[in-house]
Amino acid sequence: MKKKLSPIQIVRAVIQLIAFVTVPALFITVFSATGSIIISIIGSTFVLTDYLGSLLLVLGVFLVTIIFGRYFCGFICSFGAMQDLLYAFGKLIPFKVKIPEKADKYIKFLKYAVLAFVAVGVWGFSVTGSVVWSPWTVFGIYTSLDAWSSLEYFLTLGGVLLLLIIIGSLFIERFFCKYLCPLGAIFSLLSRTRLYPIKRRSEECGNCKLCTSKCSMSIPLYKYDEVSSGECINCMKCTEICQKERISAYTLPAISGTLAVTIIAGLYYAGMFTNTQSDAESSNKNAASVTQSEESGIYKDGTYSGTGKGFRGSTKVTVTVENGNISDITVDSFKDDDEFFSRAENGVIPAVISSQSTDVDAVSGATFSSNGIKEAVADALGIEFTNPNDTAEQGHGGRHSR
Repeated sequence: MKKKLSPIQIVRAVIQLIAFVTVPALFITVFSATGSIIISIIGSTFVLTDYLGSLLLVLGVFLVTIIFGRYFCGFICSFGAMQDLLYAFGKLIPFKVKIPEKADKYIKFLKYAVLAFVAVGVWGFSVTGSVVWSPWTVFGIYTSLDAWSSLEYFLTLGGVLLLLIIIGSLFIERFFCKYLCPLGAIFSLLSRTRLYPIKRRSEECGNCKLCTSKCSMSIPLYKYDEVSSGECINCMKCTEICQKERISAYTLPAISGTLAVTIIAGLYYAGMFTNTQSDAESSNKNAASVTQSEESGIYKDGTYSGTGKGFRGSTKVTVTVENGNISDITVDSFKDDDEFFSRAENGVIPAVISSQSTDVDAVSGATFSSNGIKEAVADALGIEFTNPNDTAEQGHGGRHSR
């Protein structure tokens, strides 16, 4: 008898597909926004208006996780969806990998070590420098079709790690989520207090361990009456496999899952809109403060167009030169995400005009977008520029290290 796909798994697959198409790097954005906020606080550069959108997004997603559990991981994370798809293909491979329960328990602690490394080493001391070390960054780049014109990022450390994760995911379900994901480590800690844990009626259970064998995160469900483990991503596979319905969720999975995902997606767009608005106000203030030299500058008067390489594709600008000075820079088009690009645009352009040079700092958390703008300006002016994007980490969540 052919097994039917359960309604909750259909709903989950649809939501994963929608999330992959509409917000493929949302998981990177959340982690990157967390890092950007921490870095700004450590560096005493935190300004509420500048980080209001990121703060709204991070606190909102964390709150949803505390209340509902890790629906983010199970329903909306594109990196998780990629692993689900890879594991489905991996089932066609005869060779199988089985991690013993005890070993699995200890290997899962690795993701907390990765989180500690990122928090202390990357956010605190920038030990990775300009190396593209994050597999998330490479994944985020190649969710854009334009990026596939070059495979150079697969030759970076982040690219190699991504390829290893892809291979691991073919043989071990949710390989990265279980053992290496730093954002998953945060969610694991937050979701322990969720209000809607999965319940198991052990007194009625024949201890067949079907629920455990079906669990995407290899949680030994047969040991618990209430699944309080932070590893649970609410995929609901355990509830669908039990024919006697002795393991179930408090609320209807489809309703709670869809609600959680809707809240997260809404917070994402709200955060992006808030960031754009605050950056626009900041841009107006910066533009008003820029003073041009009355002396003749070094550039030839005229209007020029140039192109640079951003995070997801080309950034095109128009540069106006008057009296030998750069008087205006207009962005004609870009492929990067609005919330990150607007931050880069409103920080880099006034700095370039003020200094009359592209030798200015990139905006923290929007490195690729910043360098794309600077490269485009240099291209328009016909001056030499080495784009650090070829070696630098995008602030995005590393979606840039972002």
